[in-house]
Amino acid sequence: MNDIVTKILRSVSFKFIVIGILSLLLLIPTGMIKNLIAERESRNQSARAEISEKWGRSQTITGPFLTLPVTEKVRHGDEWITLHKTFHLLPENLEIKADVEPLEKRRGIFRAVVYTSRVQLKGAFDLSSEEYNSLLNESHSTGKLRLELGISDLRGILTRSVFRVNGTTEEIKPGLYNQDVAMQGIHVPVELQEKDTPGKITFRIDLSLNGSSALYFTPVGKSTDASVKALWPDPSFTGNFLPSDKSIGPEEFSARWSINNLNRNYPQAWSGSRTSVEESAFGVIFLKTVGHYQKSIRAARYAFMFIALTFLVFFLIEVISKTRIHPIQYLLVGFALIIFYTLLLSLSEHTGFNIAYGISTIATTALVSVYILTSLDSKRIGIWTGILLLALYGYLFTILQVSEFALLMGSTGLFVILAVIMIVSRKINWYRRESSDISAGNSNA
Repeated sequence: MNDIVTKILRSVSFKFIVIGILSLLLLIPTGMIKNLIAERESRNQSARAEISEKWGRSQTITGPFLTLPVTEKVRHGDEWITLHKTFHLLPENLEIKADVEPLEKRRGIFRAVVYTSRVQLKGAFDLSSEEYNSLLNESHSTGKLRLELGISDLRGILTRSVFRVNGTTEEIKPGLYNQDVAMQGIHVPVELQEKDTPGKITFRIDLSLNGSSALYFTPVGKSTDASVKALWPDPSFTGNFLPSDKSIGPEEFSARWSINNLNRNYPQAWSGSRTSVEESAFGVIFLKTVGHYQKSIRAARYAFMFIALTFLVFFLIEVISKTRIHPIQYLLVGFALIIFYTLLLSLSEHTGFNIAYGISTIATTALVSVYILTSLDSKRIGIWTGILLLALYGYLFTILQVSEFALLMGSTGLFVILAVIMIVSRKINWYRRESSDISAGNSNA
């Protein structure tokens, strides 16, 4: 009975099964590493949100637009009912110029991108337009005309902001008449004078605004021309419209949009119900598209592949060189490969991903190579182990840098690695190797 157990324990097949089980068991700490990365990313987002709460959140500028309370009489059966509505008019033309100064704020080791912007909005309303007169003729005004501007986070407004209507500076007042166009914002009353151009209201708004992460605008003009420039090397243009022209340099960027009223799904004038103007917003995000947390979690997805390939190479070394490696040695090497990801995560929060990846690669490769060299007393195996790990980590780094081709490179790389292993092991007679192990077990017995 003891002879049978000894034969099984010394067989190549049993050793391969043990290595497979060890690889699967190491998936447990790998999953814990992924949870740790997710937790750190969540803490980073919380820190960014805390900074944004105090500085100003992501800003969406909606408008400007004219608002006028009106009443309409509607026949209901034999009676006439008076309905209270709000009439809204959008500008004929709107020109937006934004000069943004992004900067990074810290909360401990975590950072958030905030900005101070100087936004100028210029344009005119046409009170002689067909849309305006057709709706207004059916109604009776019951209040004052107001020029309103929607701003998503009012805490970001600075005191340097100025409203000019028909060339006259007006005192800015908080709040909107209702939430038909925007949820919150500011306004100025509009008083038409005899000297004003008949049927036309011009405006110029100089807005100083703090915000974080992103800045959006809505194309409320019948024709809207917008331009944004900032000292930021990595913008992400987002929203319903992409820039018609852009220039991105190593330290700054500029972008222009040109949009007409046919590109959006709401009219120039309406009364009553809420219109989803903000759904047509466009703008720019000042956050990098892939941060070190995203790259770390993508790298951790390849942990099982690294462990399995490394164990497979060690197994082939055992078979070819007849050097026995204990399962505990496999386990220690596996833990070293997993610690790579904790090093990568912790260092990347301070140095950035690329530098952290390089330090973690050198440290892990040196640790495993020296351990194999000294424990097996084989300089050649130790050197080849280091070369193998450097090649694998270099291959993974390349995949992480080209996310668009990650699947193609990953599948191609695995195919090549499998082909190399099959070529190296093609002349191994597994049955003879199994028999020699059994014979060794019998002689020892």
